[in-house]
Amino acid sequence: MIYFSLTDIGQRHEKNEDSFFANIKEYNNVPVGLFIIADGLGGYNYGEYASAKCVEVVKDIIDEHMYNMNFGNLEDDYVKSVICNSIKIANDVIFENSNKILMGTTLVCALIINEKLYVANVGDSRAYMMSENNLVQITKDNSYVQHLLDEGFIDEKEARTHKDRNKITRAVGFEEQVEVDFYVREVQKDDKILLCSDGLTTMVEDEVIKNMLKNSKPKDICEELVRLANDNGGRDNITVISIII
Repeated sequence: MIYFSLTDIGQRHEKNEDSFFANIKEYNNVPVGLFIIADGLGGYNYGEYASAKCVEVVKDIIDEHMYNMNFGNLEDDYVKSVICNSIKIANDVIFENSNKILMGTTLVCALIINEKLYVANVGDSRAYMMSENNLVQITKDNSYVQHLLDEGFIDEKEARTHKDRNKITRAVGFEEQVEVDFYVREVQKDDKILLCSDGLTTMVEDEVIKNMLKNSKPKDICEELVRLANDNGGRDNITVISIII
């Protein structure tokens, strides 16, 4: 398993409110990959605080649980509880520190253990997986536009330019409780995983992302995707993590 991570302020923002974490670490001689992206929401420094705090809390709690994990008999439900509870604790921390000022963050988190990929998300940061040149979006956006798509009111082409395409329906820290979506996938050698904030996906279409993932080096994948997002307007901060199993 190899990876590369990259963040960029984009073309229109004065600061970068995305936060991320990417690392492979051995626990009891088992390599575990933990990858997180959070896209902060809120004025002044509040979005920056929310995303950084979310990443910090989630990574620390997951890391602590890994030391006691039974890797020889790993239950998917147990891994789900560890990840989802860490996100709910992050939600508590951000919500309690908001001082009645609305702030929060999206979150997409991927944990890779043995031949399993565990993904959790809140908001519209995404996880993709490419296996044998077949690209699949693992996560589903928690957004107003996704709701319109699900109900058949608009199509994919209209969704890309919809005036409310940046409105999300869930975020970590916005409310007292947070609902987390969770996915489990099997992975094999040479599968490619991509995590990204919406600064990429609002600027670069999935077919282009698929073509970029055909590259064999995670660093090249990240640099090319960020370049394309900026070339297409760079309307938001851009963060990408590319992983090859």
